[in-house]
Amino acid sequence: DSWKIYRSFDWGYNKPFSCGWWAVDYDGVVYRILELYGCNKTPNEGVKWTPPQVFAKIHEIETEHRWLKNKKIIGIADPAIWDAETGESIADVASKHQVYFQPGDNKRIPGWMQVHYRLQFDENGYARMYVFNNCKAFIRTMPLMMYSETHPEDLDTKLEDHCPDEVRYMCMSRPISPIIPV
Repeated sequence: DSWKIYRSFDWGYNKPFSCGWWAVDYDGVVYRILELYGCNKTPNEGVKWTPPQVFAKIHEIETEHRWLKNKKIIGIADPAIWDAETGESIADVASKHQVYFQPGDNKRIPGWMQVHYRLQFDENGYARMYVFNNCKAFIRTMPLMMYSETHPEDLDTKLEDHCPDEVRYMCMSRPISPIIPV
């Protein structure tokens, strides 16, 4: 009950949006406990929900789900949602639905390193990131990520990287050091 709860988010319309909820224990281990992935039955194709539809659903989940209701949720999102070039920003729409975010650190290579560090096993065989089996988008898309042929330290951005990007924002919000093998 007293663990911190985070929400990470990557916007998408034609491509999927991804929203993940995380619980953080007292040792800083993160647990992906729930997700909402805006993908239809075709991989990497978005459900084409408008921002009000997306954030109404997120708000509904956060007020009704037994793991989230009555919790203070810290939201982290791609800084691009604050772009108001075409009028109202996606972040503004989210706040109208009582879904609040702070800009995530979207540096790609340090972010992927943080994901790697979270998945490293310590000397007792424990990782610093765990994923509940109800998080199907994470389970399906994370293993598919491959490195770019032109930028070998980065992932290939042509892949279905929406959930992994949102995971990267979460990891960058609570950076950790790597485990140095003995």
